Amino acid sequence: MRTYGFTYRKPFPVKPRVAVVSLVLFSALYLSFIPAFEQQHLKYDVIRNGKIIGQLSSIKTTKNNVVEYRAESNVEVNVIFAIKIYTFVSGVFSNGQLTDGKIIRRVNGKDKANAHIYWSHDKYYIREEMKTKEFKDHIYYTTACLMNREPLSLTRIFSENYQKFLDIIQVKPHQYKLSLPDGNYNYYTYTNGICTEAKISTTFSTAYFRLKK
Repeated sequence: MRTYGFTYRKPFPVKPRVAVVSLVLFSALYLSFIPAFEQQHLKYDVIRNGKIIGQLSSIKTTKNNVVEYRAESNVEVNVIFAIKIYTFVSGVFSNGQLTDGKIIRRVNGKDKANAHIYWSHDKYYIREEMKTKEFKDHIYYTTACLMNREPLSLTRIFSENYQKFLDIIQVKPHQYKLSLPDGNYNYYTYTNGICTEAKISTTFSTAYFRLKK
């Protein structure tokens, strides 16, 4: 074979074991840059007087040190006339502290609540209807968390709807009573850290959120 002044050499052989080790190291390096991602999706029937009147979906998403909770429900109650209630509540937590939250509550298509809470510098700002108010206390658990995370050892939780802390107590193992400003109470029962049933007191009646199997 003519080389025109160049010396021809065979390619350096790559041993199979070296190739495998290199592939494993590359894969480990690549995976280390992929953020950890986990999602828990719970679905509930909303029951009143023994009948299903709506659905609730609650999602917990974990990505590294950020956890987001989102709960959304659609309910229709017939009290003389049909009342359609839509509720959306969310909370984003970074290193355990709330950094962003939202609440939307509509009755027959009209907003009864539409607020945004966010952390900036050393305080929270709550915006609703072109008004902004400040909130100094740190928040580590809100009502958005209730379906996906048992409120272990807590004595109060933040309500996006009422925009303040509400008292919560454990009444028996894995069951908690949440005190509402109107004098009513909600009860939450947990199994393996997730809510399996919630007894919700409303203006119209009592409803139950029961986890679908």
